Amino acid sequence: MAHQVVKYRLTAEGTIPEFIYFGNDGLHGYYGTYPTGADAQPSPRDLVQIGITDSGATGDFEVVASQADLTAYLTSISDGWTQPAPTDEDPTASDPFDPAAASAWVWGVLDTLNAAV
Repeated sequence: MAHQVVKYRLTAEGTIPEFIYFGNDGLHGYYGTYPTGADAQPSPRDLVQIGITDSGATGDFEVVASQADLTAYLTSISDGWTQPAPTDEDPTASDPFDPAAASAWVWGVLDTLNAAV
């Protein structure tokens, strides 16, 4: 079974869940957001993050089925986000967050991992 992109939360003890892949190309803890309302949870499970699972993993996560779904999700949570874009003239400069580019990067990591499975 293949690796998957997922939305997940830390464990009740505040640690990264065992189903998250930690190999050289692993990806975890990206693009966090704090849900509100019925989806809110107390710390340390208050932050929903993006990660990639171990191959064949099961657990307390929500699978992101496609790159388009990830782009849509990142678009929905990232209003106003910026990312560092320092220059010699302005070392504190930033650019608007690009959900499509972020999604492409995550999916590229996933594709690389799954090519090796």
